[in-house]
Amino acid sequence: MRNTWYFSLFSVAFATILFTCANEQMGPTDPEPPSGTSRLPANAQIITGTAQKGWDYLREGNFIGGGVPWEVYSAFPGNLSNENLLNRSGDNAKLPPGFNVFTMPSGVKVAGGITCFGCHSAKVNGQFVAGLGNSVMDFTQDNSQLLNLVDFGIRGRYGESSPEWKAYEAYGRGAKASAPYTILPFVGINPAFMLEQASVAHRQANLNWNGGQTVFSIPKEVIGSDVPPLWNVKKKRALYYNGMGRGDFTKLLMQVTVVAVEDTSTARSINNNFKDVMAWLQTLQAPKYPGTINAALAQQGKTLFQENCESCHGKYDGDNYYPNLLVELEKVGTDPVYARYFVENPAFSNWYNQSWYGQSSPKSQAIPSLGYVAPPLDGIWASAPYLHNGSVPTLDDLMNSVDRPAFWRRSLSDKDYDFDKLGWKYSRESTAKDKQTYNTELKGYGNQGHRFGDKFSAEQRKAVLEYLKGL
Repeated sequence: MRNTWYFSLFSVAFATILFTCANEQMGPTDPEPPSGTSRLPANAQIITGTAQKGWDYLREGNFIGGGVPWEVYSAFPGNLSNENLLNRSGDNAKLPPGFNVFTMPSGVKVAGGITCFGCHSAKVNGQFVAGLGNSVMDFTQDNSQLLNLVDFGIRGRYGESSPEWKAYEAYGRGAKASAPYTILPFVGINPAFMLEQASVAHRQANLNWNGGQTVFSIPKEVIGSDVPPLWNVKKKRALYYNGMGRGDFTKLLMQVTVVAVEDTSTARSINNNFKDVMAWLQTLQAPKYPGTINAALAQQGKTLFQENCESCHGKYDGDNYYPNLLVELEKVGTDPVYARYFVENPAFSNWYNQSWYGQSSPKSQAIPSLGYVAPPLDGIWASAPYLHNGSVPTLDDLMNSVDRPAFWRRSLSDKDYDFDKLGWKYSRESTAKDKQTYNTELKGYGNQGHRFGDKFSAEQRKAVLEYLKGL
């Protein structure tokens, strides 16, 4: 599923879809959190929508705010797909998952993306999974010049007074403003927050476009992250790896709209539809492991998991309790750059909290912290690579920190799944040979920390991995 579409620039422009969404997870009486952790506060959510409507809206709705006129987009065969992976109808059946066809209020039909499923759907072992984080997207190129060419072509064909140009203008405008801030060093990581930051920096608190000028300075540093699966959203009390997404999640879910949304009236209309998206997310389940599981070995692994991992990652197998813990950087030990970035650069959070998102009811808030949330592990077998920055290719490597590769390269084929190590097959490299090679020596992409599995013997690690297959 590597991004090879002719309009790959729009992948860069609209990959800001949220890492997760969430609903309140009350569970049993919460025990005292382990040392070095704190419990995220319970967070009641509005779940009054209809799941089927949410599924349809994500597949066919206009939450992008605009797009390329359909007659232009569809004229390039490379933009279309021969796989109807989302089981859509009409023109949408011709598109890859990251694009929707819809009709603007003016009557102009456009193709807009990247949608939620551009980043939150992928194949693993050849199986397409809606809600799985896409870890093969390519954000290594600066598409600013290509965006200018798209502008030129649409303006020249239809004219600036045409409804076609108006249907495209906000979409292209936001893409051009954010593109320079989303360039990453290698394939497989996602600049979602960088794109969102660059987009809101060009908007006033009421979401109106600020005439091309920024309302706060955008840091030059670009930090990418892994894209987590969406099926765990119903367990969470806060969004994002650092738990900074608090309050109403329907607003946090719709952050893709900051690229092209026109005003708060349009935002409110979109937000009403995301109540249905929230309802659909309550029904989304993790994919079942497709291989064979050794039941006896898995039972041994369950015991080890309960004794060593359960206090942070929760209970499974019918117990179904997730503790929602924020783990301090000193305790988890993983690369701190992502968490520190939002604490050291508060302009984004300040804007968000004073904007329509943070001030209108129901409110959502951005509250950065120096820690990472210990995630639920449902479907963990499918969601390689691991850690918040995707720096570890397999669960076996995650459980054995001393053997993690510093440079690792994979084919990016969705069929290269490693059933022994649980993750992506890879080759160890001596250096960052190309953009398909993950470089853990770069700032923000270190593979250190989370050494809790080092205490296990090789036999014990194998047993825990066997248990994790069934989650």
